[in-house]
Amino acid sequence: MTIWRVVDIIKSSTDFLKKRGVPDARLDAETLLGDILNKNRLELYLYFDRPLAPKELDRYREYIRRRGTREPLQHILGEIGFMNLTLKVSPAALIPRSETEILVEKALALLQNTAPRILDIGTGSGCIAISLAQELEQAKVLGVDISPDALALAKENAANNAVQVTFQTLDILQTLPNIDERFDLVVSNPPYIAPNEKNHLQQEVVEFDPHQALFDNADGLTFYHRFAEILPDLLIPGGHFFFEFGGTPQEKPVLNIFMEKGFQNLEIIQDYNGDPRVITGRYSP
Repeated sequence: MTIWRVVDIIKSSTDFLKKRGVPDARLDAETLLGDILNKNRLELYLYFDRPLAPKELDRYREYIRRRGTREPLQHILGEIGFMNLTLKVSPAALIPRSETEILVEKALALLQNTAPRILDIGTGSGCIAISLAQELEQAKVLGVDISPDALALAKENAANNAVQVTFQTLDILQTLPNIDERFDLVVSNPPYIAPNEKNHLQQEVVEFDPHQALFDNADGLTFYHRFAEILPDLLIPGGHFFFEFGGTPQEKPVLNIFMEKGFQNLEIIQDYNGDPRVITGRYSP
């Protein structure tokens, strides 16, 4: 009977994942093993000679098999860290990306020491809405999404993090949320990928992220046109918005959409890689 040590199984799994085109194969192999052994990656190096028990080995092999099909690492682990949260992830919603943390950080800097009303359009996992509600204790936050499954996930994430957010099923392209008063801030990470860009996406994205949250079935700009149209009905005078978009190719088109509608204080915010990622501005009637 072969005895599999930590060092042996990491090497074998890394080779397996590389052959299947998995990016960062060794990192993923170590992360998945660390989850099973309840060790971080650094601690694994201190236990290289540790043999795996049969149950640990069986579970790890299943993890590696799934990753070899290009199932996202986060789906296998079942959760992800975002801002100060631990969020459950599933195929019901996009996996929260680090780029979206930029949007949250800038919004928090704007709204600190206030009690704002916030609308998150296309809330998905709830990562933006829940992060803002956690940091702004006096905020009233509404998250809307067209997908009931995504909203169920968002509600679970809010409950797991003991954060109060209201959620509502809504197709923002067809109707507006039922509200008593307008918002101080509207945020969104909407679908902004055109269908003809599908072949440029990673297999993990195309096969496992919900297409409804990725593609707008047009030129990638549908939601920005809609936002520019409805923001006067959603924002108080002087209210702000932060919207994520698809990087350099969309920077000028998105900026022009809001310029043509007369929004003020327009600014493009770069992500951690220096790419244009978020547009912000103010509604001033």
